[in-house]
Amino acid sequence: MQYCPGGDMGMLLAKERRFTIELVTVYAAEIVLALEYLHKQKIIFRDLKPDNVVFDEDGHALLTDFGLSKQGIGGSDMSSSFCGSVAYLAPEMLRRSGHTRSIDWYLLGVLIYEMLVGVPPYFNTDKAKLFENIQQGPLKIPHTMPPAARNLILALLNRNPSKRLGSGPGDAEEIKNHEFFCDTNWDDIANKKGNVKKPKQRLVLTNPKSIRTFFEEEKESLSRF
Repeated sequence: MQYCPGGDMGMLLAKERRFTIELVTVYAAEIVLALEYLHKQKIIFRDLKPDNVVFDEDGHALLTDFGLSKQGIGGSDMSSSFCGSVAYLAPEMLRRSGHTRSIDWYLLGVLIYEMLVGVPPYFNTDKAKLFENIQQGPLKIPHTMPPAARNLILALLNRNPSKRLGSGPGDAEEIKNHEFFCDTNWDDIANKKGNVKKPKQRLVLTNPKSIRTFFEEEKESLSRF
């Protein structure tokens, strides 16, 4: 696996509390491309959350932890398994009514909301209340949020999976064409040219001694007995 020394988004959010709209746009675009690629391979991710977004040495976002991913799901194919992380469960997952690849776009909406606000939508420390909020509670969006971001989040968090942005045959193209990404150059995003924060990396001192040298020395020391 590629080494990602920049840590994960959960750590960064805990430190920064929330991100600027410019940074959110780049991170969201990089994640859209990642999900688009997975969907083209008939894979749904199903566990998009800050802890599963890691940063490479330049600060670009990548997905990790495919333990809950499902293969062979394309187009309108449906899965009936129940999985996910508590604060990031989609309404259809809680209803156990089956889910399609559009569940990834719901989770993208949750992630964008959390990047801008600092907490997931509908969050409550009481699990029962949290699940109730996800299924029927009002979505509270700060009045300071830019209109394009607000509209995108509302479209992605639609509780009806068939009416959710990205649920149509265009899949990721529906999201990429949203006004929130009107200034996004998708070729630049794919080539990691988006403006992101370069992570601070600790200097790690390593022992220059090779494994082979270590074992040779161990073998020599043992031969003395």
